Formats: sequence, structure tokens, C-alpha cells
Amino acid sequence: MKTSLFALLAGLMTLVPPALAQQPSDEDIAARIEKLVEMADPRGDEARKGDLPYRARYEKAFMIDALAVGSPGFESIDFLLKDWESLAGHYEENDFAAFSTTISNGSEGALAVLERIGDMQKWIEDNADRFTLATTVQHLREAKDAGKVAIMMNSQSMDMLDENLAYVQKYWDLGIRQMNFSYNQTGAYSAGMVANDPLIMDAGMTELGYKVVAEMNRVGMIVDCSHSSWQTCIDAAEITTKPMMISHSNSAALYDNYRNVSSEAIRAVAATGGVICVNFLGGFLNPQGSATPKSIAKHIDFIGQMVGKQATCFGVDYVENYGVALDPIIRNPEKYPPAQGYGLPTQMAPPSDVWAVARVLEEEHGWSADDILGLMGGNLMRLYEANWGE
Repeated sequence: MKTSLFALLAGLMTLVPPALAQQPSDEDIAARIEKLVEMADPRGDEARKGDLPYRARYEKAFMIDALAVGSPGFESIDFLLKDWESLAGHYEENDFAAFSTTISNGSEGALAVLERIGDMQKWIEDNADRFTLATTVQHLREAKDAGKVAIMMNSQSMDMLDENLAYVQKYWDLGIRQMNFSYNQTGAYSAGMVANDPLIMDAGMTELGYKVVAEMNRVGMIVDCSHSSWQTCIDAAEITTKPMMISHSNSAALYDNYRNVSSEAIRAVAATGGVICVNFLGGFLNPQGSATPKSIAKHIDFIGQMVGKQATCFGVDYVENYGVALDPIIRNPEKYPPAQGYGLPTQMAPPSDVWAVARVLEEEHGWSADDILGLMGGNLMRLYEANWGE
């Protein structure tokens, strides 16, 4: 059986003790980034022209991406204003009704996050003819009717709470509508995905994490367990009083990667009335690093068959400034473990490939038009309404 470059490199990285691994030079990192960016696009613009008829067929779909990466000033990947405007423009050009964008992944404290939220709000106000900030389901519907793209805000870590429960209400008031426990690493609120290692298993939520979930339920903020340990998802599902989500993770049963989610955790989240949104990153889809529509559809269909198609959605996890973002990913292997796919050769499908993925599901997996409409956004709208109300 031929071993892929992705699988080979991932395996080699696990064999090199961190203390012995030589730090690559700036020149080596730059050359590596150039090659990684070159191979990232799974299809190309010419192939995407073939999606247009299918896109026209579902032109009235309420298309939502549950997780986009970045906001103006997003520090951990040096996300500049031009990157943000390019990302927002991509959703506008590709007929999305809404997307949820990440304000923080835990790389800074509350003061920096509050400033970034203010920058985001101002940008949306300055571009009110094209975009709107959505904090209610009604806002989402009104934006769609007005021909605007609705922007929602999320955080990929509870670290921005600074271990102060009062910040849950404050962030809610400022527009944050979903929040993860941790970004890969174990912290004050829960174990991160690194705890899915068989030698560490069963590490879940902390006492403080339980308190945060209760407070999130009270205000209506959606509990999200992507990047967390599988046990964290299970623990949260046991106590949440509202449907929760896995906003951008794939199935560990299909591809054994700690960043993916176990079937037990998927079932637990779905049992809350929640949703599981598949991401479009090849490094989390298969050993080959393939992010073709077929590769993505395979995970969505697997989850749909397991817990019901009403629990499926997209959480693309697209990185607009991929080349720039790779530098800190490569330089910080403890936060972005190479053995779990970070910084290795992989494809990364853009949000616009949702149309091609839906086509594969319909034509090759037998999904109905209603199933597709739910996947595109109907299932997320149900989750939003259950947490936020109208």
C-alpha cells in the first residue's frame, strides 16, 4: 500500500522528540510555506465553473458557514484588514446568507478581544450596505431578505473570559454567539484535543467549565466543543439545557486524528438536538490530505447516517491568509501538533466548494433536496433559534 506524503511526514514528526528536533531556519520555513500554499487548492477556478448550475438550482438556500477563521487584527495568524475584506467578499460573491467568524482562539486576554469586537462592529457599520451583524434569528432572516450577508461572531476558546463568569454576559451583549472550551490545549475549562491521546483519555470538563456552560445556557450562547477532548463534548452534552454544536470537526472513526471527534461524542452532541459541522481541511479528512468534494461529502454522509441528516452542517474553517498563518503554526508545534495534521502538506477547500459537496451528497449518497437545504443552513437556523430565540 502506497504511503502518502502527508501520512509519511505526520509519522516522522511523531518519532522526533521535541528536544531533539532542530528549529528550521527562516529560509527553510519560507520555502516550506510556499510549497504548502501551492498544493492547498483541491480543484481550481476552472473546475468550480461546473458548480454554477447546481448553485443556481439552490439559489434560495439559506447557506451558512458555522465557522470562518479570522477578524481584523486577529493576532495568532496576523490577520490584516485586507485579509478580512477578502474573506468577507468571498462569502458575498458565493451567495452565502451568513457566516460566523472567529474573534479569538485564546491567544490573548479579554482587553484585546474587546478591542477586536469593537473593530469588527465598526467595519460592519462602515459596510452596512453589504453586511450586517446578526445576533438574532430575525436578524439573519432580515439580512437575507435585504440581500446582505449576515456576520456572526464566535470565539474558539474560553480563555478570553479570564476565568471571570461575568464576561459571558458581557460578550453576549457585544454579539458573541458561540464559544469553544479550548483551542487544542488543556486549560482552565476543559481538556483540549491533545487529551484524546490513548495515554491521557477520559480528561473532560473542569468544575469551572461546568459553571461556564450553565452561564452560557442562561444567556443563550451556543456551547461548542470543537478543538476539545472527546470527553469534554460528552460531559457538556450531559449538562447542557440547550442544543450544542461541534462547529468545525470531522469524524475520528473515518480518519483517526485527535482533532477529529469520536462517534460517542458525536452521538452525545446530536442527542442534545445539536449539530456537527464538517470542516474542509484535508489534514483532518484523510491520510492523503485530500479536500475534494468527495472527501468532504464522505464525512458528512457518515455523520448523517449515524445521527440523522438533521444534525449536519458546514463549518469550513477556511484560512484566507493561509501562507501568513502557516508561519506561527510551524513555529508553535505544541499548540499546533504536526502529528495531528498542522503545518503538513494538505489541501484546503474554500467555502465556495459547498455547492460541489452538496452535489456529491445528492448524486452519489442519495440525499434529498430537503436534506441538502438542512445541511446548507436549515439545521443551523434551528440550533440558533433553540439557543437565541427569535
